[in-house]
Amino acid sequence: MIRSIRYMFLAATLVFLPCVALGQGGYGRGGVTQGRYAPSTPKLPGIELAGPLDSATARVLLGLNDQEAAHYAQIYDSFMVATRPQRDSAGVATQKMTERLDAGDRAAALFYAERLQDLGKYLKDRQDRFENDLRRFLTSDEVKSYRKWKEGEERVAEQKRREDELRWQEAAFGGGGFRASGAPAPEPKASVPNAPGVAAPDIGAVAVHVGRTVYVASQVGVDSAGTLAGTDLKTQADRAFANLTAVLRSAGALPRDVVSLTIYVVNYHPADLAMIRQAGAAYFGSNPPVATVLGVQSVGRDGALISIGATAVSSAASFLRDRP
Repeated sequence: MIRSIRYMFLAATLVFLPCVALGQGGYGRGGVTQGRYAPSTPKLPGIELAGPLDSATARVLLGLNDQEAAHYAQIYDSFMVATRPQRDSAGVATQKMTERLDAGDRAAALFYAERLQDLGKYLKDRQDRFENDLRRFLTSDEVKSYRKWKEGEERVAEQKRREDELRWQEAAFGGGGFRASGAPAPEPKASVPNAPGVAAPDIGAVAVHVGRTVYVASQVGVDSAGTLAGTDLKTQADRAFANLTAVLRSAGALPRDVVSLTIYVVNYHPADLAMIRQAGAAYFGSNPPVATVLGVQSVGRDGALISIGATAVSSAASFLRDRP
């Protein structure tokens, strides 16, 4: 009788051991979270969705001369035109994937994630060929500067991927981003890491995002070391817009996503508008943002002549996740 009870106890222990192991699983892809299996998170495309460094910013960040800048602009424009259908399709897939995740429908979100992965492979291959062509007319130092910019962009994209894993796990377990009461959860504020090639601000964050909305601190015409790019308004405006673009990209947005610009100009004259519009050509296309130009006595730095702040609402194509 005692032996029978001992065998029964051993059998019960063996039956329950797998359940205990499940309860002790770790976090992460394919692991176990709080006793529940956590499905793997799809690895989504990164900076290839937005494309290479745009020509206006490349001229400033890479220090291109006129001939190099013209050549870069030519191949960049050709690249963006040739890949526009795929990038537009990726934007639609990202938007639909995000909507399905918000609704907690992980299976439907995976369908669009797979479509996005296929488009990302194509775009990455095209961008790799574009970047290989740069070696034909850029100096080794300029190529290194491009690589440094890209490494910074990839770090930001990887950080966004890690943050996005939580949303996929929530969708797997019926999260959906809503409170028990049915009201949407408030969007948290998160600061944006300093952008490659842009000097850190003296105070506060370079930018913050709340959901898809990105608020960028006013940018002045200084290089990554904080040195003024020049003493004239045109040179400083070129650099300020380049810095603004770099910060936006680090936040997952692009110039076309900007809905509002505030431009402060020291000792402003109406004739300055044409110069400002030319420097910010990427922002003043067929669908420009609201722009406010203010004449001021100072922008908080000796010798600085212009300061540009922005608010953007990132598009589905350029924003890899809704919130951190």
